[in-house]
Amino acid sequence: MEVEKNEWKALKRAIDDWEQEGKISHDQAGELRKSVQLKRNERQQIAQYFFLVAISCTILAFGAIFIDEKLLEKIKSYFALSNIVIALISAVLGALWFGFVKKRRQQYSIPAYEVYMVLGGLISLTSLVYICKDTGFGASHNGFLLAAFAMLLAEAIFLHSRALWIGAILAFMGWFGAFSTWQSTDNLFLGMNYPMRFTVFGVLVIALAWLQSRVARLSFTQRITYLAGLIIFFTGLWGVSIFGNFGSLDEWSKVRQTYVLAYSVVFGLTAAGAFYYGIKYRDDATRDFGVFFLILNLYSRYFEFFWDSMNKGLFFLMLGVSFWFIGRQVEKRKKRHGVRKPVV
Repeated sequence: MEVEKNEWKALKRAIDDWEQEGKISHDQAGELRKSVQLKRNERQQIAQYFFLVAISCTILAFGAIFIDEKLLEKIKSYFALSNIVIALISAVLGALWFGFVKKRRQQYSIPAYEVYMVLGGLISLTSLVYICKDTGFGASHNGFLLAAFAMLLAEAIFLHSRALWIGAILAFMGWFGAFSTWQSTDNLFLGMNYPMRFTVFGVLVIALAWLQSRVARLSFTQRITYLAGLIIFFTGLWGVSIFGNFGSLDEWSKVRQTYVLAYSVVFGLTAAGAFYYGIKYRDDATRDFGVFFLILNLYSRYFEFFWDSMNKGLFFLMLGVSFWFIGRQVEKRKKRHGVRKPVV
């Protein structure tokens, strides 16, 4: 159900009150929240695109400043500032900025609020960078990424920010990749190569999303965590379907691709399962991920096994017919069973 912004806020408050008073269960509250969608006009969508551009430009600006060591050194020498002083100034500015934005939260749209949160998060990371420069923390094994994860996670929860939550997930991903590489033996971490370990990591992120839906304080980012988990999981599984679980490219290049065919089958069945789940429970994102990676799996297998031997036109004709058949079956199923209620 799509409603106007004022109605959407009123319904959200009502659902929260009903849940706190025990009139509806947590699962029922989740279903109601999922069923209520904010109606967006063209102006709102265009405004969101501009806010996304603003976030991107802000990140790029900060990145350019920190990459340019000469600029930083000129600023430091001109003002005669030590690393600790810069860290303290950044921390104070970040705290003041977060306090100011949080106080005026009701006056901002959701995209505008997230842009301001990204700016505050970058200021906080600036403070952390300069603390690490003087203390030496994070100099080895990317401890900085772990500290950044903890800081962004705390800020995201306290400030109710989805953008900072995404930043926390990215920081933790970076730390996990660096830590698992550091602890690996023959490029294997707990017997897993890079694609395999991130496939497992994606499963853990999806499991975290399931737990989040049962914690009221964290439920506002449950969908983001779930989508991030799907992206990590399917991307890792795609890599496994190509490289298997071999520890090096030399080892992988010495075996025939049929040795990793089982991984391709698992990848295809998993994507098909996600596609079916998305259709059954009207989860558009899961459905789209399933379709995309199912097609990607077929294309990958074609280039691996049939590029040199099979007629290209025949392959794509078979691919088109197969997806036309799937589309027809989905359309028939929808007409036969009608619309299902969405799930959290």
